[in-house]
Amino acid sequence: MREEALTGGNLNPVVRVGETVRRSTGTWTPAVHQLLEHLEAQGFDGAPRVLGFDEQGREVLAYIDGATDDSGDPDWVWSARALVEVAHLIRRYHDLCRTFEPPVDAQWQVMVGAPRGGEIICHNDLAPFNAVFRDGAPVAFLDWDLAAPGPPLWDIAYAAWRFVPLYSDPTERGWTAGVAERASRLRSLSDTYGLSEGERAQLVETVERRIRCSFDTLKAWGEEGKPGWSEMWQERTHGEGMLRDLAYIAEHRSTLNQALT
Repeated sequence: MREEALTGGNLNPVVRVGETVRRSTGTWTPAVHQLLEHLEAQGFDGAPRVLGFDEQGREVLAYIDGATDDSGDPDWVWSARALVEVAHLIRRYHDLCRTFEPPVDAQWQVMVGAPRGGEIICHNDLAPFNAVFRDGAPVAFLDWDLAAPGPPLWDIAYAAWRFVPLYSDPTERGWTAGVAERASRLRSLSDTYGLSEGERAQLVETVERRIRCSFDTLKAWGEEGKPGWSEMWQERTHGEGMLRDLAYIAEHRSTLNQALT
């Protein structure tokens, strides 16, 4: 069957073949597949189904129909409804994966500076560019290659960075909002997910740690020549953007914390 290259990914070439998606694999793939199979058995439809491997050794996943944010970043990606729905989707995933028991020999792709354990298996890349939308609402998450053990707040912190979003440029990706609106959206994400008082007090600091983790991983893996990561590191724009985001959050930390507490 004809292969159709899918756009939007920076790290892994992805093609669609009929109603399947084909992707290259790594040492982490067996553990990720077991996690996805657990979620399927729990009735979670917010992740791809594992269908096996093709003759080229690529993983075969079920294609999830819907829109992605690489089609010009439409307004619905940043709607209040989409933010609420993504919080519900993350919470449902976290609740279901608490019963997942990874194999003792599981190999995960652990990022530089990331937690070495936690109550759940975090997705670790919850962002609009890894979400499928239908009728303006996120219905599934893609690209589970960075899944690894961690505390739920670690996942929420990354989602806050990407979905609120907490970017330094107020017009990033064609969406305009001042810090007051972003602080309100951060509160909405936290309320809908159901963060505890203690988690709210740690969230902004955890977002900063999570961005630093992304930068340190990009630098380390990029300098190692890891496919995909090397190209992004050499472009510089990704890493420089992360550092600007850290500066933005530091500047507005009190406003963001006040909204949460």
